[in-house]
This record gives sequence, structure tokens and C-alpha cells, in this order.
Amino acid sequence: MPFFPSLPEDAGVRKLWEVFNPEAHKGLQLFSRAFMRREGQLTAADKEMIAAYVSQLNDSEYCFAGHSRVAVNLGTDPAVFEPLAESVDGAPVREELKPLLKFVRILTLTPSRITKRDADAVLSAGWDEQSFHEAIIVCARFSMMNRITLGHGLVVDEERRAGDALNMNYGA
Repeated sequence: MPFFPSLPEDAGVRKLWEVFNPEAHKGLQLFSRAFMRREGQLTAADKEMIAAYVSQLNDSEYCFAGHSRVAVNLGTDPAVFEPLAESVDGAPVREELKPLLKFVRILTLTPSRITKRDADAVLSAGWDEQSFHEAIIVCARFSMMNRITLGHGLVVDEERRAGDALNMNYGA
């Protein structure tokens, strides 16, 4: 049950924005669409996996439930998430993703400890600056959303989140 009495028991993110700030939601959709579905070295599935991973690291069940499903719908192996939570090195992901995911992990859990060496490892793995930038933006965007959903007490409705995952397009 949400922490805010004005929100219905089954409130999700859309309802939250509708009640408190619809204009901000429009801006967030435009911002998100500009990088979440832009294809480059990072695919939409990669970005959704990063979104789910950040949400997992932040213990945001609400965001993890939705974005892990979106990642799977886009082609990510569902078996990736449990091992990834334990260790990037042991996770069944493409090798070139590992330095990027390690960077995201540090940025999520201990951001003040990011070093140039961490960034150099990402670039040395062959990622271009645009893709590296997008991974950082995905990490930041979902860290923000994790805190918004946790702070408002949004609860996971598994059935609705499964449906949302099929239709998630960031307002396109």
C-alpha cells in the first residue's frame, strides 16, 4: 500500500505522476525515450537489463519486476539476473558487458569510489563514448526512479507489471 493516502492501493508510476505532476512525467518520457530505445552498441535489451540490474542493486522490487520483464521481452536471458546480483564476473552475460556492468555497480552502490581506471576498463572493452554515456544515464535514471517508487511505497502487482512490460515504450 502506498505511503500517500491520496494514491489508490494499486497505484503505479503512471498514477503517481498523474496525481502529482503530469507535466514532469511528459518530460521524463521524452528524456527516457531519447536514450532507452536509441540503438547503438547498447541494444534496448542491454539498457533494460542495466535498468533492471540497477533496480536489483537498489532493492527496488517495483522497478526490477517491470524492467527485468521488459529486458526478457527484448531478448535477455531471464537466468542472467540472479547470478548478476551476486557477481558480474560469474554472470552469464557477454564478456564486453562485464566492465560496463562493474562500472554501473560501483556507480549505483558507491558512486564516490568511481575512478578513471573503472572508466578506462569500459573504454578498453570496446565501448564507444556514446554507449558508455547512455549506460551512465540509464544507471542514474533508474536510481532516481527506484527512490521515487520506494519513497512513495509503491507495491509490486505482478500481474499488472507483466502487462506493463509488454507495452513499455517510454511514451512513444
